[in-house]
Amino acid sequence: MSNVMSHSKVEIFIDAQKFELEDRQYTPRELLKLADENPAETTLAIKRGNQLEKLTDPDKPIDIKNGEHFVVLHNGPTPVS
Repeated sequence: MSNVMSHSKVEIFIDAQKFELEDRQYTPRELLKLADENPAETTLAIKRGNQLEKLTDPDKPIDIKNGEHFVVLHNGPTPVS
């Protein structure tokens, strides 16, 4: 049996956490769950220079690129802990 990986890996960042993922499309919902966030209470945004682009459809697959940075935005008031 050959042990050839069919997918390459990409590194992305969600807030300050680094993740190594298969190079494929992901939905914002998958990425939020990966970062232990509740997709019902948060929105994922991608950093494009100094701009944040909200990914408002949690089930729309997106292409991720190596080294991309994402930010988790909390919907509604942030609870005080």
